[in-house]
Amino acid sequence: MSADGGNKIYALSRDHKPTDEIEEKRIVENGGKIYQTQTLAKIPFLGGVGIRSEYLLGPHRVLPGRLSVSRTFGDIEAKLKKYGGNPNVVVAIPDIKAFRIQKEHDFIVLG
Repeated sequence: MSADGGNKIYALSRDHKPTDEIEEKRIVENGGKIYQTQTLAKIPFLGGVGIRSEYLLGPHRVLPGRLSVSRTFGDIEAKLKKYGGNPNVVVAIPDIKAFRIQKEHDFIVLG
């Protein structure tokens, strides 16, 4: 949200990533875990002479499930107990901010 002719900017939302401090705490307290995949890749040296091995890290993910977000609709394997899920780990509960529009507020960008 922009205010005072663009001199002030207010973030009205945040990404729900497993590594977010608030989300990580909520996930762990509800019996979930956060992990990061790694893959051993064979990478040729420049010039084509020789190959080196290097671990490539993937995104942080939530267990149960394999999602790289911590809040979403769907994903039956992450949420239903009969598929090994935990309905309290990956949730669809939104963050809601309520505030009154003031004269100094210029505009809000929704995307």
